[in-house]
Amino acid sequence: MNVALVLGAGASRGVSYAREREVPSPLDRDFFDLLQRFDADPKDQVWVDQTLRWVQQLPDEYWRSMERSFYTLHLKAYLLRKLNKAPQNKWEAKDDAEVVSTFVNAIGALLRSAHGTSTCDHHRDLLKKLFHNDVVLSFNYDLVIERALKALPRFSSVPFGDWLYGFSKRPKQWLGPAIYKLHGSFNWTMPEEQDGCFGVRTRGWPALESAPGFTRFKKLGTSYPIFLPFWDKQIEAGPWRQVWLQALDKLTVCDSVIVWGYSLPPTDVKAQLIFQHALRDRVINLCVIDPSSSVRDRWRAMFPDARFWEFDAVDRFLSSPPRWWRDHPDNEAEEE
Repeated sequence: MNVALVLGAGASRGVSYAREREVPSPLDRDFFDLLQRFDADPKDQVWVDQTLRWVQQLPDEYWRSMERSFYTLHLKAYLLRKLNKAPQNKWEAKDDAEVVSTFVNAIGALLRSAHGTSTCDHHRDLLKKLFHNDVVLSFNYDLVIERALKALPRFSSVPFGDWLYGFSKRPKQWLGPAIYKLHGSFNWTMPEEQDGCFGVRTRGWPALESAPGFTRFKKLGTSYPIFLPFWDKQIEAGPWRQVWLQALDKLTVCDSVIVWGYSLPPTDVKAQLIFQHALRDRVINLCVIDPSSSVRDRWRAMFPDARFWEFDAVDRFLSSPPRWWRDHPDNEAEEE
């Protein structure tokens, strides 16, 4: 049995240490609420203030969606630049590069506060049952996965490298899953050449203990190793193509899928197509972990022939999982 673990923002929100942190990991719905109420580092304050100022100029309903707000602000600034038009007032973004840079750094500020260098027990418990033929597909920018892997001797005994993300060949001694971060990571750097692979900031597992790993980007730009919610995500361009193609290949041979906290938003059409193309024409085990019944129903509707399990929280899944997950190889004794 080959397993795919799909992680969305809800998985980072549901980390085991969430109650220990002053700020939870952001969701689309409460992103601006969190920005408004947390005490940002002085180095981040300018980006936090600018993001809030922009969204407050939009209609009230935009406050409840970071994705909708971002692509509205970005598209408007992008068109103004293309049409060679100046902003209509001093509160508007100068261009789309300013919008992208500001949101990237505001996101980093929240993630830094939400996660620090903590390790999630739930992610660790899921990852310890995954092996060489399994795959993790993450839509999160944070380093929650990496820190969970570091906590497991079976994984951290193998020297850290860019191979972890599919940028080079995995070492023979690595018996863990392939990791593909479809929306990028704060742990990556942009390639020096257009068709090159992303670089990796972390040089070894111990580095994950010394700093949160959410680097600030001080220069304006539109290209980052982080895929913000653009209306049209260019997954077929540059280094993103390699990441998504490898993820598709691994997903195609999986017969069991665990989705934790990924809502499959209607605007993410390309992600929907990836799942539909990879998992079509066969019966799969599908387990969706999400507090929202509408999210669980969305996945149920996409794969009506799947053998389906649903849980409203990850601890309920871990305490009473489906039989096929219990029977999946487990090296728990080795890890302890």
